[in-house]
Amino acid sequence: MKILARFKKTIKAFFQKEPPTEYEVTQFVISDRQPITGASKISFFVNNPEPDASVTRTFENEDDVINWLMSNTDFKHMLFKNLFSTSSVIHHSGVKEPITEPKKKPGDIDILLYKEGDENNAIGIECKIVKSESLENQSPKINKITSVQKKGTKQVDGYVKIGFSRVFLMVILLDDGRHYKNPNFVFRTTPTEELKELYNFDWNTKMNKDVGIIYAYVNQLTSNHINQTKGLGLRIEREAKERFQNKELTEKIKNLNR
Repeated sequence: MKILARFKKTIKAFFQKEPPTEYEVTQFVISDRQPITGASKISFFVNNPEPDASVTRTFENEDDVINWLMSNTDFKHMLFKNLFSTSSVIHHSGVKEPITEPKKKPGDIDILLYKEGDENNAIGIECKIVKSESLENQSPKINKITSVQKKGTKQVDGYVKIGFSRVFLMVILLDDGRHYKNPNFVFRTTPTEELKELYNFDWNTKMNKDVGIIYAYVNQLTSNHINQTKGLGLRIEREAKERFQNKELTEKIKNLNR
């Protein structure tokens, strides 16, 4: 009897085990632009002898980062393909009235997306910026993580109340890797262990469970300006729960294109 009881206990424990952690794959696109001058040799992904500005100081504000990303074909392709079954997607950035009300959270809709002709299933994305700058023989300078988490979790609640079909919080990491010594430029990014505060945040209890999470990456892999040489990445960390969209919101979205 003891053997049978032990066997039952083992079987029960086996089926009660939590499934292993699933890690989402980050998609990356790396690009380098070089002028064609007629020279016999063109080298790509080569450091500029005179380092250009850090990506952490290239943009004046959050809106500039969002507009820069949404003007990039590679980034839009990654984003649209992850959120929709088609690339025929309409997007708006920095949308305010009539979707939002003045002086009320969330203020504006950073990114509004919907499949062409399907305004009643729109996605609202709140964006927050984290900056990481590599330094000579020191740990990287990382800022705003706690602020991003607090403000982001509050503002996406506004998106949910507005009534979007799906809502996401997108954390955009501006990663200056110019001073990392890895000879392979692809790996000149902030080490994961330095970003534990960001990746280990308890989203499940701190944020509405209907809201999805996206990590986006803008990587400065060489001393060149980010417009010349860059890595762009995207990872859907948590899917958003799809809900029935507010009809009044749908009509407002349709009016954006009129």
